[in-house]
Formats: sequence, structure tokens, C-alpha cells
Amino acid sequence: MVKLKVLMTTTEYGVIRVGGLSAALTSLTTSLKKYVDVQIVLPRSGFDPKWKKLGEKHYRDFAVRMFENNGVKIYALSNEILDMPEIYPDPHDEIGIRKIDEYCRRLEDFVDDITFDMVHMQDFFAYKAMDKFHEMGKPILLTIHRLHREDSTWFSGETTALEKADYVTVVGESYYKEDEKELFERIAEKVTCVFNGIDTDFWSVKKSSFPSTPRQERRKETLQKYGLTDGVFYIYVGRLDPVQKGVDILLSASRDFLKTENVRMMIIGVGDNNLEQASKELEKQFPSRLKVINKLLDPKEIRDLYCTADFALIPSIFEPFGLVQLEAMSCECIPIGSQTGGIKDTIISYYDDQKKATGFLVEKGKTENLLKALNDALSVYKEKPETVEIMRKNGRKRCEEVFQWDVSSKQYFALYKKLMKK
Repeated sequence: MVKLKVLMTTTEYGVIRVGGLSAALTSLTTSLKKYVDVQIVLPRSGFDPKWKKLGEKHYRDFAVRMFENNGVKIYALSNEILDMPEIYPDPHDEIGIRKIDEYCRRLEDFVDDITFDMVHMQDFFAYKAMDKFHEMGKPILLTIHRLHREDSTWFSGETTALEKADYVTVVGESYYKEDEKELFERIAEKVTCVFNGIDTDFWSVKKSSFPSTPRQERRKETLQKYGLTDGVFYIYVGRLDPVQKGVDILLSASRDFLKTENVRMMIIGVGDNNLEQASKELEKQFPSRLKVINKLLDPKEIRDLYCTADFALIPSIFEPFGLVQLEAMSCECIPIGSQTGGIKDTIISYYDDQKKATGFLVEKGKTENLLKALNDALSVYKEKPETVEIMRKNGRKRCEEVFQWDVSSKQYFALYKKLMKK
């Protein structure tokens, strides 16, 4: 039987990445290829992936490098603008939108030369090519990973994409039913939630560098590797985003926490220059307790850290879904997150149900709330070690039973078939 050919538009995939979108799509396409023929088209952004190269084609104003990665065909569009090394250049409403618009123009030039049945847009970035897709008779499914209300030009593009899409999915239920309820109610007849998933085979203690070593011993070894002595270990991994991720709240709460408690902490991520500088300043204040790494680490290194850390920090102001809490839970690391969007959808809070708990949820945007959770987690760790072990197992089990990529893939496949029938 001939498989349906799905063209995915995106700005991130595989090593062409800056955040969680790449991780989500890389896992999703690996799962989806059982059901459909997946093709990815994205800006090259100056990256030179080590994928199998299939060829290169030159057009008047751009070139296309063709690759294959794990059974997925990738088209990387390349020219002076599309090879800007920043995947999302600042300022977003000037240089950033210029790169997005260039991507749309080159998409329109390119898609007549490839075979596909429908389009699956990952966020709005191909929004100016949607008329072209419809002229070609290709239905469009739009998946929203996050909206950018803070950037008026981007948000205008997002609302355009929502209007023109034949169907819309959102990766988090609370995000579209609560956080952005008014917006999504306008298109209620064509929107639903399809959760992201987690690759529990990869994000597993069994696949780490030390599968047989007791957790406390590997914590000691790992912290020593990064120049810290052993201690209860908290970690933040993510973009240093001044709007979404709550990093300012994290730094403020961590400052107060590290003053009074002899714990260990790592902050890993790149992004806003001011937040990078502020994180480094905090490291100078507590050099024996805090390690800051302002760069992207290899997923295997991140996995080892989650298989080592006691608590993962996710203080987001909004989070349509988020993968960090699932990556942590899958590696038996306990998340401490904001009670918002996908974080709320995925974590069962200790404050609500101690027997089923997989982590801690706190009201977003307040330093004192996050600080209280940091201290509460420390108290539970010291006073109720058996509860900590139960929470670790609960988190792993929840990932294995609820948040599997194959579940998401089957839902997307059903939507693909529905759109093709129309």
C-alpha cells in the first residue's frame, strides 16, 4: 500500500535546533514514519548536518540540500538570509520576520518540484506559503507549539495561519482550553489537542552512562565532573527566554535558596544575553553550589544529568506543552514546575496527591512560590526518602503509560486521513 506523503514545514529538526521543537519533531517523525512518508523542509540556518546527503539543487535565489536521517527526507533551504546562524534572529519583528518571509518565498518556489499529498505546519513559520499550498490542492494541518503574543508581527502571522489552516492541533490541552481559551474558541470547530510524547527508550536510566550505578553514587561522580561536590541536586535545562520560561523567577528564587541551603544546582541554556549574564553573576556568588553552562549540550549529556539530578526546575510563565518535565520524569528525576499549560497536564503534584505524585506544581510567576517548592522538595528528600522513590517510579510509569509518541502519531494519522477525505 502506498503511504500518504506528508510535507512538514518547520524551523527546527534534529541538530538544527535551539529548543524543544527539534526534540519533539525528531521523535515524532521517527514514530510517524510507520504510518506515512514524512518529508521535512526548513531553513538550513548555517548548520552542516552529518546526515546522509542525497544531493543538492540550485535555484536562482537559493539552493536546496537534500538529506536523509533515520528514514526521513529533509530539504534544507539555503541562501544568505536562510543561513543566518540564529534560528530566530533578533529583533523578531525585523530580522526574524525577514528570515521567516524569505523561507515562505523560497517554499513557494520549491514545492512544485516535490511530491506530497498534504502539509503539516509546525507553528506558523510557513504562513505566507499557505495560499500556494491551497492552490495546489494540498490540505493543511497546523500544529501550535506556542504563540508569540509578545511579538505583534509574529502573532499576526499566527492568527493568519490559524484562520487559513484546514485543521489545528495544539500540543497542550490546558493551553488552548484555559490559557488561550478566547482565541481558540473562535475556531472551535477545527481545533483539538494532540499531546507531545517522550521517547522512554532514550530517556532512561538504562540507556545512561551508568545504568548499574546507584543514583547517589552517580550523582557524586557527575557533580565532580562539573566541578561541584556532592549534594542534593537541582537542575534547569532550557532556553533563557525572558518572556516564556520564567528564568528571572528562577534566578531570584535560587539566589535566596542558595544563601541558606547547602545544595547543588546547575543552570544550562542559551538565549537572552541579559539572562545569560545574570546567571553567570549568580554563579560567581555561589561558586561551590552553582554551575552555569550557557551552551546547548548533547542530548546524551542531558540524559546523564537527568539520571543524576534529584529535581528538575520548570518555572515557565506559560508552556503549551514542554518536554523538560517528561524527559526528567522518564529519567526518574522529580520536576518542580509552574501550574500552567502542559506542565499542569503532565505532572501530578505532591500538593494534590502524595501517593500518585510525580512532582511539585506551584503558582507561576512568583519568586516566593518557587522558593517554597524548592524548600518543600528538600524537606521531603531529607525526611521522606521512601516518598521520593515512589515519586521517581510514578513519573517514569506515567511517561510509559500516557505520553508515548506512538499515541500521538496515531492521532495525527487519523487527522491526516480525515483531511484527505475532505
